[in-house]
Amino acid sequence: MFIPINLNEAKELRPVPNAKYDLVITGCDQTETREKKTPQFKIAIAIEGQDTAPNVNHFLGIPSDKDEAGAMSFKILLMKRFLTLFGVPIDPKGFDTDALAMEMVGARAKAELTLTEPDDNGNVYNRLVVPKLNDEGLTGGRPAPKPPKR
Repeated sequence: MFIPINLNEAKELRPVPNAKYDLVITGCDQTETREKKTPQFKIAIAIEGQDTAPNVNHFLGIPSDKDEAGAMSFKILLMKRFLTLFGVPIDPKGFDTDALAMEMVGARAKAELTLTEPDDNGNVYNRLVVPKLNDEGLTGGRPAPKPPKR
C-alpha cells in the first residue's frame, strides 16, 4: 500500500509559553508510581487551539491503604484541587476510580501552564499549575520553588 504523505514535513511538537490556556482532559489511565507502586491517575490534557503543542501529562495520586495518614490527607487535598479546577463533581461519599477516570475525560478548565527546567537531554515540558482552593485563603497556585543549588 502506498501512502502519499511527505514525512519530511513532520516536526516535533513544542511546549507553549507560560500563560493561561483553555485545557481539556483527553485521557485518564490508572497506573502505579515507579518507586512505591502506589495507585495514581495519569491524565492527558490537551491545550485547545495549540495544535503544535504536545499534551500535558499530569499525575494525580489515588489515596490507598498503603498511604500513611499525612500522605493520605495530602493526596485527598490534591485530588480535590484538581477536580475543582476542572469542574468534576465530587461525591462526599467517595468515588469509584474507574468511574472517576471516565468522568474526567472531556472536563475543561482555563488554567496556567508553566515550563519545566530542561531535563538531562535538554527537553522542556509544560506543567499544569493547580491553584489552591478558595477556602484555603489563596486562589493562585504556584509550583514549589526548587531548592538552591550548592
